Amino acid sequence: MATAYIKRVNGKPQSLNYYAVWYDANGKRKTKSTGLTKKREAKALANEWELAEIKLKKRKSKRLEEIQEELKSFIAKQNREGWKESETIKMITKIHKIGSGHKLNLPTLKRYLIDWLLSKKGKIAETSFDAYTSHISSIASVYGTIGDKQLCELATDDLREIQRRLANGPNKGNTVNTKMGVLKSAIGRAYIEGLITRNIGLAVEPESEGDSTIKGAFTSDEIQKLIKVAPRHWKGMILFGADTGLRLSNLANLKWKNINFEEEIIKLIVVKYDRSAKKTKRTVVYHLLSDTMRNYLEFIGIKKTGKVFTDIPSRGRAYHFDKILNEAGVPKEVEVDYLDEPIARTFHGLRHYYNSKMTNNGVSQDVRKKYTGHKSDSSNDIYTHIDKETIVKELGKVPQTEVEWQAVQ
Repeated sequence: MATAYIKRVNGKPQSLNYYAVWYDANGKRKTKSTGLTKKREAKALANEWELAEIKLKKRKSKRLEEIQEELKSFIAKQNREGWKESETIKMITKIHKIGSGHKLNLPTLKRYLIDWLLSKKGKIAETSFDAYTSHISSIASVYGTIGDKQLCELATDDLREIQRRLANGPNKGNTVNTKMGVLKSAIGRAYIEGLITRNIGLAVEPESEGDSTIKGAFTSDEIQKLIKVAPRHWKGMILFGADTGLRLSNLANLKWKNINFEEEIIKLIVVKYDRSAKKTKRTVVYHLLSDTMRNYLEFIGIKKTGKVFTDIPSRGRAYHFDKILNEAGVPKEVEVDYLDEPIARTFHGLRHYYNSKMTNNGVSQDVRKKYTGHKSDSSNDIYTHIDKETIVKELGKVPQTEVEWQAVQ
């Protein structure tokens, strides 16, 4: 029991202040000056100190019980399901938090994504870095408490939950897959760096490419309207988009060295595969330089180096194209009879226009995939809008079913 006394040497008081005596959480006797001259007050303070130790002892006892329970549960689970290194690491971090009241100093998903993004600065093109930044921001806007989890605590289901939240937000279809691709790339790097023992992103399947990935193709008349009102370099962007099907980013970064005027060929690496680690796996596409495209280039002045379309901003390109749509009076959405909702119209619609133009002029899908950079038939199908004349011409060759339908009751 706590008490208080005046410290004396050879019967003489050493101070007017009372000393407190109490026992700590480990049962060890402790003494300390109270700074008080009244015994009742000093003893009350000693009691407070001892009570604090009793509470601490109870907390330690409770923590010990929690640790023991966690260990029992962990060992039973590991014996039942097999010993896994990743689960062991999780248990160690959990026990450390129970025992100390603090997490181990390991990176959270939130912290790691920021560090991973910063590690890309200067190592990739500025446009690519801007795209990564945008994707990480979108992920951060939905991960919630998952972002506060340490990397070793993350599971595949956490990544699937982030994917689900992205899909239920304003981002749809391929946009979700692109953002998840960035997240899985960061997780893969954490695995390589030894911060996690299993690449949990590998088991996350991409979102299916359904109606949400369909974009409205433009007509020839609409393309003419867009070119008519577009600023100087946007005219070229739209013309090249319609005659090559190249993506907005590819065209915005098109360089004069990509164009061979003697052979009348455009050669470049498509934007989606430009970041591949191995050069041999990068996808190269070729396109013919049409007379119309050549005439345009001669009009703006052919150069030897640098970008072709220098007036195209590095950011806000979609916004600028949207302004051109408004000025040209071309609808931003188009109704189709097989969908309940209208389809959005963006610069990407020129890619659909080009692919559909190849389809309606008898170009095989294998050839179309080669020049659009598509990896699968299903991806290419999304970009194919077959006109009525082609459908009538092709399906008219199929014999009709002969049946006396009038006799059917």
